[in-house]
Amino acid sequence: MPKLSADAIKARIDQLQKQLAAAQSNKVPAIKTVKALMKKLGVTVADLADGSAPAARRGRPPKAAKAKGTASGSNGSKPRTARGKVAIKYRDDKGNTWTGRGRTPRWLVDAEKGGTKRDSFLVK
Repeated sequence: MPKLSADAIKARIDQLQKQLAAAQSNKVPAIKTVKALMKKLGVTVADLADGSAPAARRGRPPKAAKAKGTASGSNGSKPRTARGKVAIKYRDDKGNTWTGRGRTPRWLVDAEKGGTKRDSFLVK
């Protein structure tokens, strides 16, 4: 990196200080916007601090605040639906069960390493 003169360094510092002042001046309207949104949604600083806000207030706008004209909200994704229980697909003689979804449980991995076929644990 080439050596800079003292005047060049001072000029760069002045330029960076101006950029910092501009960035800080943008914070004021952003803070006002956040405060207004928190008031509208009924969120307090305590809700943000402890992370135990009720699910209805945790990052989701109330139904009335959804974007107009879309059934799925403002991001265009499909709305989540409640999922029912998944039927058990595998069971061993010790009562261990698995639905077949997610990571294979340790009891089934161990049984397969021991030479038992996964199909032998299928629930009929």
